[in-house]
Amino acid sequence: MELGVVMKLFSCGLMAVAFMGALSAVGVTNVAPGKLTSPVATTNETEIAPGKHLSADGKIVWWDGSLVPLEGKGYSDVLRFYDRMPARLEKDPSVRRGVWSQCYHSSGECFRFRLKGTQHFKVRWSLVSDKLAMGHMPATGVSGLDLYLRNPQTGEWRFYKNARPAKQDGNEADFWTYGADAMVYLPLYNGPSKVEFGVSPGATFEPLPPRGNGVDKPVVFYGTSITHGGCCSRPGLSFPALVCRRLDVPLVNLGFSGNGRMEPSMANYLGEIDASCYVLDCLWNMGSVYPTKDDDDLRAANVSNKVQLVTARYEPFVRRLRALRPDTPIVFAEQCDVFSKKPAPHDLVVRGVYEKLLSEGWKNLHYVSKEKMHVGDYEGAVDGCHPNDWGMFSMAEAFTPVVRAALKLK
Repeated sequence: MELGVVMKLFSCGLMAVAFMGALSAVGVTNVAPGKLTSPVATTNETEIAPGKHLSADGKIVWWDGSLVPLEGKGYSDVLRFYDRMPARLEKDPSVRRGVWSQCYHSSGECFRFRLKGTQHFKVRWSLVSDKLAMGHMPATGVSGLDLYLRNPQTGEWRFYKNARPAKQDGNEADFWTYGADAMVYLPLYNGPSKVEFGVSPGATFEPLPPRGNGVDKPVVFYGTSITHGGCCSRPGLSFPALVCRRLDVPLVNLGFSGNGRMEPSMANYLGEIDASCYVLDCLWNMGSVYPTKDDDDLRAANVSNKVQLVTARYEPFVRRLRALRPDTPIVFAEQCDVFSKKPAPHDLVVRGVYEKLLSEGWKNLHYVSKEKMHVGDYEGAVDGCHPNDWGMFSMAEAFTPVVRAALKLK
C-alpha cells in the first residue's frame, strides 16, 4: 500500500520553549534492558542441521535468523548477534554507558531475501527486554517487525504487514511474499534475543542480488533518539530507514537515545565501518556536561553550555572521521525543530565548521538545514520534539536529496 502524503515546507516564529533537558536532552538515557531472560525453549522439534529445526508434524523447518540474509550490522565482534556495537564497548570508559545499554536495540537492521520454494513464511521472535513499549511510542515500533515487499515493475519497496509483539518470548506471525523480494525490519527500541523463520521443507532463503545503483556500502547515521527511531509507529518508518529505502541503499543506524554526543572515541568506532556516507545528527543531545569519564575533555576545556560543547566536539570529531575515511562523504545536519526554522546558535557553530572545512579545500561535505525538517502545521511530533510518523516523513524529505547528492545518485 502507498502513502500519498504531500509534504509542505513550513516557516514560523522563534521557538517559544527550548527543549534543553527534555527527556534527558531528547531520549531516554541509560535505558535499562528490563527483565532479561533466555528465549523459551522450543519443544517437540528436531534439529536437522545446525540452526535448523523440523516441527513435530514435519511441515515446517525453522531457520535461525543467523542463517537468513541480514543487513544493517556495522560490527561482527558483538555480544549478542543483533547488537549494533562491538562487545569491547562494554569496557570502554570513553563512550557513554547509555550507548552500551542501547546497543542491543536493533534499529536499522533488516533481513533482505528472496524466498524460493514457497511464498509463505512464519516468523517467531523473542526480545532482550520485557519493556515492549514506551509512554510515547507504541509496541509495534519499539518491539515489532515490519514486512516490506518490492514491486517487481517499479522496484519500489512497499509496506505490506507488521508483526505485533504481545510478550517478551515466543511472539509469532505469518507473512506472505507473493513471489516478491522481501525485507523484514527488526525492532527500533528493543532487540531480538532470537529470531526464527519457518518455511516448508525444501524452501530456501537467498540473498538479493547487488543493487543496480552500485551502492553496496552502508549509509551510517549517527545521532540521537530521533535518528534511533523515536517515536514512529513501526520500524520501517524511522527517517533513516525511509531515506535508505527510497534510495535503495544499505543502512547502519547508530542513533542512541540521549547519547549521540560525539565523544572523540565514537569517531574511531564510526571509522571502523566502511561506509558509503556518514550522516551526523547529534545536536539534540549535546547540551550538558556530565561527571563521567567520557566528558573529561569537556571539563578540561571549561565547557559550560551547549554552544561551547558543540564547538569543543564537532570539528575534532569530523576531522578524526575524515582522517580515518578520507574519501567518504559526510553529511552535517542542524537540529530539527517543530516550531522554528531559524538556525539556533549551536546550528551556526555547525554551519561555521562546514564552511571552514570547505574553505580548506575539503570535498564530499554536505549539509541539511533545519528549515526543511518539519512541515508547518506542528503535527509532526508526539511531544513537541520527537517525530511521529508524519514528522519522520518530513525528516526523510529533508535528508533524502542531500544523501542522494552525497552518493552521487540520479
